Amino acid sequence: MFIDLRIRNFRLFKDLTIKGLKRINLFVGKNNCGKSAAVEAVALVAGGYGPPVPYRLNLERGMKIPTDEYAFHGYLLSFFRDLDASEGLGIEVRHSKLGIRKVAAAIEQAPVTSVFADRLTTESIDKTPTQTALAVRVEEEHGRHLQYRTSLRDERVEVSGQDESTPPPHPYVVEYVPANLELDELVFGRLSELRKEKNEGLIVDVLRRIEPRLVGAPDILFDHGTRTLFCDIGIGKRLPIGLMGQGLARVFRLVLMMQRGSSTEGSIIVIDEIENGLHHESMSDVWRAIGEAAHRYDKQVFATTHSYECLRSANEALDSSDLAIHRLEVDGDRTTRCVTLGPEAVEGAISNGFEIR
Repeated sequence: MFIDLRIRNFRLFKDLTIKGLKRINLFVGKNNCGKSAAVEAVALVAGGYGPPVPYRLNLERGMKIPTDEYAFHGYLLSFFRDLDASEGLGIEVRHSKLGIRKVAAAIEQAPVTSVFADRLTTESIDKTPTQTALAVRVEEEHGRHLQYRTSLRDERVEVSGQDESTPPPHPYVVEYVPANLELDELVFGRLSELRKEKNEGLIVDVLRRIEPRLVGAPDILFDHGTRTLFCDIGIGKRLPIGLMGQGLARVFRLVLMMQRGSSTEGSIIVIDEIENGLHHESMSDVWRAIGEAAHRYDKQVFATTHSYECLRSANEALDSSDLAIHRLEVDGDRTTRCVTLGPEAVEGAISNGFEIR
């Protein structure tokens, strides 16, 4: 598991250190204090081998990849503090078994021989001119790698494969559960795998805590030509999951991601605004399910919340040895610091009604 994290010049952070990471980490704090950026940093450092990672983070913020070179340069600046890429950005994490891992990113002007990110072929595109590119480098105990450069060509992101040394197999699996509630192809594919393996028991158990009438796992059916999840609650017809409330769809997606296969060193689950669509009375059940799945499937969870009820439920439902609550605070000079609260501090704050969100 990750145990320490340092973030430099990423998003709003100048230099932030977070210590005492545990199996389940909940980030709290006021609006615009950097909760989402902190868990994005975890996703970026853990998924550094994957070129789509930074672009997916922006997409979840409503930022699409622009279609011209000048706008693409401005788009890349969004990853850097104060839109200033002169110093680059760096994220460093310490793993309990694998040691220190660093991911650094910078904007470069360089000619690259590239392949399209969405093509399966390794055929290169020759005579690529000098372009603005985001270069991501990964440094680990066993070596340093220029993992990829991404640049814009014909309104599509290109990925270069110019490694300084051959990277080892990726030790982490990263699952990013965004704040929105959309069910995408990844969800449909994973559910299909679980149904074929007859391994959907945990999903059914958890969903029944939200909807006791549920009969079995959701089914993937076509509704007016569109694939949709339908649930059987014993009323004669199956209902689209969207008609059964956002909470059920949200819990379904969370548990489905928790059940995805782990690598040799486990998986990282990043959940932004975990309380979205969930009633406060169901939060304790959700946290218990997350805690159970985290141990069963060897997951480490990083989540954000604005909800006092969500915070209290996590503290009540999870063992103190598993849960760390990290409060982000922004000082007058716009410097962010992290205060990690121990079990006694959390209990005292909750019992006395102190604001720690």
